[in-house]
Amino acid sequence: GWNIPYEWMDSDFQVSREQVRMYLVAQPEVPWITLRYIIAEVNYGGRVTDDKDVRLISAVLKGYFCPEMMKEGFRFAGLDAYYPPGNVSLEETRAYLRTLPLDEDPRVFGLHPNALITAQFNQAKQLHDTIVSVQPRISSGGAGKSPEEIVADMAKDFLQRIPDPAKKKEAHPDTYKKTAQGGIVSVGVFHGQEYDRFSKMISVCKASLRMLDKAIKGIVLMSGDLEGMFNCFLVQKVPGNWGKVAYPCLKPLNSWVVDFIERIHFMMDWLVKGPPTSHWISCFFFPQGFMTASLQVHARKTKIPIDTLEFFSNVTTMATAEDVKEMPPSGTNIHGLFLMGCGWDTATQALRESHKDVLFELMPVIWLEPIDANDVKTRTTERNLYQCPMYKTSERKGTLLTTGHSTNFVKYFPLPQPGLENSHWIARGVAMLCMLDD
Repeated sequence: GWNIPYEWMDSDFQVSREQVRMYLVAQPEVPWITLRYIIAEVNYGGRVTDDKDVRLISAVLKGYFCPEMMKEGFRFAGLDAYYPPGNVSLEETRAYLRTLPLDEDPRVFGLHPNALITAQFNQAKQLHDTIVSVQPRISSGGAGKSPEEIVADMAKDFLQRIPDPAKKKEAHPDTYKKTAQGGIVSVGVFHGQEYDRFSKMISVCKASLRMLDKAIKGIVLMSGDLEGMFNCFLVQKVPGNWGKVAYPCLKPLNSWVVDFIERIHFMMDWLVKGPPTSHWISCFFFPQGFMTASLQVHARKTKIPIDTLEFFSNVTTMATAEDVKEMPPSGTNIHGLFLMGCGWDTATQALRESHKDVLFELMPVIWLEPIDANDVKTRTTERNLYQCPMYKTSERKGTLLTTGHSTNFVKYFPLPQPGLENSHWIARGVAMLCMLDD
């Protein structure tokens, strides 16, 4: 559930322990709220640079600093192995500590058991990357293809599969529809900016693929960029010269190319066939820009100031974009988001616990309804909705902006949940992702 890994120190623990002791001795009752705040947001939170991690610390600590732990038969996270030993001697307390499992159950930290799969996968990936990084790049002289032949074949294949962008003069009349004042609609402006980025990306990728092919043949000099590109192709990584002009993505090279081609087709279909009934939010370089443009369209249509509006997320019963037959009366439909840390119950239209061994679930189409910003807060509070963060990639972390959010964070989406406290889903690390890593 962490966005950024932190290195806690013994001093953090020692200070927190002394403060707990001080409050227990000085006050007749246990100040649960005070202790949670001081430890979560001051002692440990003082090192935290991401506001989502601050709320995670508070959520995890809430499972340990709670009045229920003083009751007979209390178990942390409902696990029989973890419980307060009670009013017993020091030796009996030490004996209890020796009975605790050597490998902690993920549930004791508020996580789902599936989190163990993610941890093991990450460890295996690190080991694999280390092994690949020290492997020789020279062919052993067997019957297989040489590295040069492998990379040359990949370059030719990618060059053939990546389509050339359509010209903007082929645009559908509604794509860059004019407003009454003579300008282009906000969503059309957004499409134009995104389409220019994709066109530049196509140009860079194709030009470098042609140069790489020539360098392998010895026609041109193998520059540092081309050599790095050559090595990346061998280990299925996206070349650095592509990454500089591309959107954030953690996919291996072959999957990255497939995803890139799908994005190009979506943007070209929007250009030539007009605005779709549902937008693939994961496709864009800057999803926030799309939502702002959509809000601006509604603001101009209704004459409502845009700074008083905000999108409220309504999860529909339509599973895929193909099921969407028409545009909503206001706002916009989006699709392509993946839910991690939990699942989605289509019957109750609410969050639910993840199924065993299922790490991600594709969300149905979501209708972004433009309403007053105060109404969004009211609905979220009254319906006890979970403020689900949306990220571009599973890495979650990014460069922190002056707003306190990272460049990987997009927006909070309020989602229905089955009557549990929000801290339950926060500790689970529940979030929506624009794309997966495979």
